[in-house]
Amino acid sequence: MLPLVHLPTNTTASADEFGTFFTFSAEEAKDRHIFPVGEISGLQRFTYLHRNEPFWMTAKASTTVNSVVPETQFLMAQLESGQVAVLVPLIDGPIRCSLEGSEQGLMLVAESGDPGIVATQVTGLYVAQGDDPYELIPLAAKAVMAGLETGRLRRDKPVPDFIDWFGWCTWDAFYQDVSHEKVREGLESFRNGGVEPKLLILDDGWQSVRKMPSGENRLSAFEANEKFPGDLAPTVQMAKEEFSVETFLVWHAFQGYWGGTDMPGYGVRSIARNASPGIRVHQPGVDQWWGPVAGIVPPSDIYRLYQDYHRHLRKQGVDGVKVDNQAAIETTSATLGGRVHVMQRYHEALEGSVHTHFAGNLINCMSCSNEMLYSALSSNLTRTSTDFWPNIPESHGLHLYVNAQVSAWFGEFVHPDWDMFQSGHPMGAFHAAGRAVSGSPVYVSDKPGVQDFDLLRKLVLPDGSVLRCADPGRPSRDCLFHDPINEDVLLKIFNMNADGGVLGVFNCRYAEGGDITLSGVVRPSDVEGLVGDSFAVYGHNSGRLVELTHDGELPISLPQLQYEVVTIVAITEGFAPIGLVEKFNSNGAVLARSGGNILLRAGGRFLVWAAQKPSRVMADGDEVDFRYDATTHALSIDLPQRDLIELSID
Repeated sequence: MLPLVHLPTNTTASADEFGTFFTFSAEEAKDRHIFPVGEISGLQRFTYLHRNEPFWMTAKASTTVNSVVPETQFLMAQLESGQVAVLVPLIDGPIRCSLEGSEQGLMLVAESGDPGIVATQVTGLYVAQGDDPYELIPLAAKAVMAGLETGRLRRDKPVPDFIDWFGWCTWDAFYQDVSHEKVREGLESFRNGGVEPKLLILDDGWQSVRKMPSGENRLSAFEANEKFPGDLAPTVQMAKEEFSVETFLVWHAFQGYWGGTDMPGYGVRSIARNASPGIRVHQPGVDQWWGPVAGIVPPSDIYRLYQDYHRHLRKQGVDGVKVDNQAAIETTSATLGGRVHVMQRYHEALEGSVHTHFAGNLINCMSCSNEMLYSALSSNLTRTSTDFWPNIPESHGLHLYVNAQVSAWFGEFVHPDWDMFQSGHPMGAFHAAGRAVSGSPVYVSDKPGVQDFDLLRKLVLPDGSVLRCADPGRPSRDCLFHDPINEDVLLKIFNMNADGGVLGVFNCRYAEGGDITLSGVVRPSDVEGLVGDSFAVYGHNSGRLVELTHDGELPISLPQLQYEVVTIVAITEGFAPIGLVEKFNSNGAVLARSGGNILLRAGGRFLVWAAQKPSRVMADGDEVDFRYDATTHALSIDLPQRDLIELSID
């Protein structure tokens, strides 16, 4: 049964195994159409993701479709029947689609971004309906990708190896004032604190750029600027040989630099920026942000630019790139074939060059347009929210909410990256807890001497790796259709490890000078896919260990912008290994278990729920001391620090 009713007569439907593709037709060929979509039957409430800038999305929840803002790229509805429906605007050839509300109902906006690229017909919307959102979403994503044939799903692509190593990015530490000596200062600061990054991202500020008469800055050479004497090789060598950095990434923009490229031999064209009407609703001045004109390499020449650029960087010892400002390419796609064509040709060239020179080490950034997310053929890591904003207190809860909501749908296509944060910031622990349940890479942008090393040790193992969850973090069922920024609802983000589940609980409300305390409950059933009848549940901050049934409830109350991380593990054969409790994602340290036999990634204070006091505990064949609390069933063991530990509890 279709959730859409009162479909216009210019609409045809084509069903597949999971849902329906809708094709819309017009009498006149144009570069931009607005088509009525019909009504969602039995609509109760919904959540949606819309772009509020060319390159970022944000999340909202509502009950009326006329409130849906322009540039909506995904909508999921809760129906009165108890079922859910997803409405997915698509790309079709050179045309890209989005949704927006109006007094007449929901509308589909189809546009090319180039007056010379017109169409009369577009297969612009996919709709599917089911009982369970967590089962429906991957099925719908699979159907969308099979229909589009433009990219690959996240599960079908490898993630870069560096995703499992703790990292440091120079951005918030130095912004564009970065230099060789400041990179050294930062690395020395981490070494002095005893937590060293294995991943380093040299962000904006290292490139050679030229200011143009029209005001924008453009890339002028592949070599680094004067702040890096001898180009990048001395900095890369210093980071790797003196500080044991394993992976050295550098930043550059999709277009070369914010204002594009100014180098001979690549056919550069000066093109006036012209963002889509939907984006200008949210950001009227966006076309002036980096100057009204950009130097754009045509799609026919971008492959050579990337190959030449990345070849040079590889010879300097660089291992990969973070490529920024990607979705802004739509603002300069006129005369070049339109936004979808330019994005796809650019991304094919980028991914090919990164595969050739850097073995796939790529972070996509400022790339949250659906024509990129549905066209990522081999890259599998992209930033899913705007930046960590140190000086905007109301941004911190929103940051986690948006990342979790975007991960729920678009995380089916590209693995999410929830961005860097600052450990020494007053909200550092809030963000660290979010990263612990995110499944994304963990990297900070700490200023030298302003780190919180005790906090970092809750995320990072002694070998420099992180306890990363198995999947992208997603909102739990009871907050999926709510807005925790504006509603009195706790944000709960769930994830899985090899042996158990983890749940981040966040009060995302903020009132200046106030204190909005929220209460709710934690259940093992909040972690989708967690199987069992009885569970051990442990709160990282509270230190409380309890036993719950699958639908049992543990009350929780949090002041504004506070958090708790809850580990939930099924009790089998009388045991449930909570893990290394000094870490946020404690159970992430458990690699495998069979009854009382447990394989751990590292040592430290290890906690197990045990039905009864054991007779002995062995670690790598040696008997070790333990403590047992018969009231809570808490078995505590202090294990020596090693990379792998085989534990046996008798």
